Amino acid sequence: MGVIGDPIAQIMTPVNINPIFAELGADIVCVPLHVRTERVEEAWEGLRAIESIVGFGVTIPHKQQVLRLCDSLDPLAERVGAVNLVRREADGSFRGYQFDGKGFVGGLKREGHIVDGRDCLMIGAGGAALAIAFALAEEGAASLVVANRTASKAEELADLVNATFGRRFARAGGAEPRPGQLVVNATSLGLSPDDALPVAADRLDDTMLVAEVVAKPEITPLLEAARERGAAIHSGIHMIRGQVRPIAEHIARLWGRHGREG
Repeated sequence: MGVIGDPIAQIMTPVNINPIFAELGADIVCVPLHVRTERVEEAWEGLRAIESIVGFGVTIPHKQQVLRLCDSLDPLAERVGAVNLVRREADGSFRGYQFDGKGFVGGLKREGHIVDGRDCLMIGAGGAALAIAFALAEEGAASLVVANRTASKAEELADLVNATFGRRFARAGGAEPRPGQLVVNATSLGLSPDDALPVAADRLDDTMLVAEVVAKPEITPLLEAARERGAAIHSGIHMIRGQVRPIAEHIARLWGRHGREG
């Protein structure tokens, strides 16, 4: 199993999922594969040709780009409009799945954080952000403000979520945290120590929960700034850990110790 992305050095999926494959008795190993955006289609055909590839994770910035390359889509991936796992099906086709949102919310719940009834601010409107927005709505969050560098993308995301759930849940807005919010960085800001903070540090306070999708470093500059101001913090590693077992089981269910078993 691979994981494709650009960059890829930060990816934490292999180190977290490989022990689960071993525990399941599945003869599968996950490795990172650096694929640049302009070469995704070329890499896709190569992955298809390698019959020992049973699937691959998809990370920044390919989650929406690969949607049209999949032979079929799981209903959740189709609804969200982004893929973070591709599994080779029994007939050899590539089917896209989406685990990001449930992994994010599951990670929050495992750490004792309550989403139901909470107002949320999310920075970013890419593939992971789409999945997280759907999962927050499903979990009963009260509201969601989506802030993005390109405002039209934030508006599109909010409109899609509202239309899907039939309620005025999300809206586009600025990256301006308010007291009591769950503040989510769903961008890649934080991968590099030189990155700007996705929100101004002086807007954070001890009533907020600040959460990341960036898993490496586990404590990003945003989380460090939030902690200094008394906010509760939640590392992106919890989103990874929240989805690796379901992903491992999903892959191993079809491709087991001695090849295809499903």
